[in-house]
Amino acid sequence: MRELTFKGFLADYVMSLAQAERRSVRALAREAVGNVRLRAPLYLYAAVTGRGEMLLREARGTSLLEEYAELSRKFDVDGLLAALKEQSTDLPEEYLKAWRSYESVRDAHLRDDRMKALICQKVLRLQAEKSVPTYRVCKDLRLDNANVNAWLKNNACGKVSLATAKSVLRYMESAEPLF
Repeated sequence: MRELTFKGFLADYVMSLAQAERRSVRALAREAVGNVRLRAPLYLYAAVTGRGEMLLREARGTSLLEEYAELSRKFDVDGLLAALKEQSTDLPEEYLKAWRSYESVRDAHLRDDRMKALICQKVLRLQAEKSVPTYRVCKDLRLDNANVNAWLKNNACGKVSLATAKSVLRYMESAEPLF
């Protein structure tokens, strides 16, 4: 699986905030005047895609020009990325929020894996208490026995989804002891 880049995240994020159906900096700049949530992600998107100067031209005569011009004077692209990573107080909060959103999406699989590891421990404890074999769980839930076994025995969190792990836990919590 390819790692999410900031540029790729911003492309999707800007489009999710915009009414425009295309990534035209001209159309997005016009829209950002009235769409406060779009302003910071649009500037960041323009900066990382090399369209910063174009955005500044499109922002002329709007309330955005002063904010964007100030940022472009303070930071080149590398400096902007470094300030975002450091959560610098030199950047307005809206820009830092966009970076934190990116980190949250980028690292979602790590959170899911931690959650699946915790669920695994609880399922194993319940299996021991209730004497329910993995085969029975898989058969009743119609899951692939090899993947669930790999998850439970080797903590191979990539073998099951978070939804599957949660369904196994719910099953084990409601299961009656076999012996």
